[in-house]
Amino acid sequence: CNGATPKGTLIRFFLNGRLGVRAIVSSHKSKAQESWKTKYHNSFAVKATLLWNTLPKFVYSIGDLKQIKALLGQSLDQIPDYPPVSECTSQNANSIMEWVLERRVGGGICD
Repeated sequence: CNGATPKGTLIRFFLNGRLGVRAIVSSHKSKAQESWKTKYHNSFAVKATLLWNTLPKFVYSIGDLKQIKALLGQSLDQIPDYPPVSECTSQNANSIMEWVLERRVGGGICD
């Protein structure tokens, strides 16, 4: 981690021995209004943190930006892309986070 995060995002990085560099963002107050909680969960800081934590360790353990981009592209190529089609039931909302979670809990990819 090179410390290059947008100012004001409240994203912090730490090294986890098993998982590598992980990101965390300050949590909201549990007694906050629902509208504020929704804004918080949809904020850049929360979404960026969740996406960062879905990256495989090998992607961000490389120091060269060109290699990171290539590895990130290869990693993203492994994630299905099934955009929703009207009048069809989809497996999920087709987001990176949902596909990664589905793979982690043992769900398969149905064709």
